[in-house]
Amino acid sequence: MAFIASLSGTPTLGNVNSAPSFAFKSSVPVRGDYGSKPGVSALMNPTLHNKVPESMVNSTARAPLFVRPFQRGFEKGYSEGDILFVKRGDERAAGQHHVVANLPVLNYMLRTEINPLTNGLKYKTIAEIHNDWNYFGILNNDMDTGSKWQRLLNVNVRGRSRVARLWQPVRGNLRKGDVLWIGFVWRPGKDKIRSIPDPAGVRHPIDRKVGFFEAIPLMDCCAEFKSASFKLPVGVVSQTTLKQPHPSTLAGAIHVTETCKSLERIEVLMRI
Repeated sequence: MAFIASLSGTPTLGNVNSAPSFAFKSSVPVRGDYGSKPGVSALMNPTLHNKVPESMVNSTARAPLFVRPFQRGFEKGYSEGDILFVKRGDERAAGQHHVVANLPVLNYMLRTEINPLTNGLKYKTIAEIHNDWNYFGILNNDMDTGSKWQRLLNVNVRGRSRVARLWQPVRGNLRKGDVLWIGFVWRPGKDKIRSIPDPAGVRHPIDRKVGFFEAIPLMDCCAEFKSASFKLPVGVVSQTTLKQPHPSTLAGAIHVTETCKSLERIEVLMRI
């Protein structure tokens, strides 16, 4: 009885903040729900925040990303599991639009974008790529703004995520605990390669004497792992199957969006 007597306050009907002795203070007042689909500004200013003193386990952080449309509509083919890169300093003041590229689109721009001052390829060094492009995260889903010309994407930036199975070890199967990377390698001019498909699958001739950078999936067992000019970690494999993608599919997935979309999705842990 002494324990019961030590309690202060009386039971309530369950309404938060209805009893002074059991009040929970909120730093941000809870406002009404959205009357329609929220815009970018509303998504970046949530009406309710969750703050806990203990560490959150298996938490996944996502960020909205407003995509600026390409003239040829490359962004319309982006799907769940695509690795996304954002061009630096290209946000628009009104809608915060960004130039966003998945792996095939990034590779297309690395080998085709021209420097107007020199009339040559823009990206000849890894520093020039770093100056223009940042790795953002893995596409989770489309937030459907209802517009035919722009996309609002929900992107995983930390935690669990599904990603296209772009990686395959030299021997054996992809296993839980394997670390997955994207590496930038220099491709010198090759006489054997006459054309490379663009993200839409249309083949274009290339100058066989001009080299270019290419972003490719890497693992520490790959021959190009040590020679890559730069490597960024995508995540650690959490769940996968014993299926093995065909080598021709893997080769085409870094150039063609539809081929990348056809790959199996696996689960990875990002930035742990």
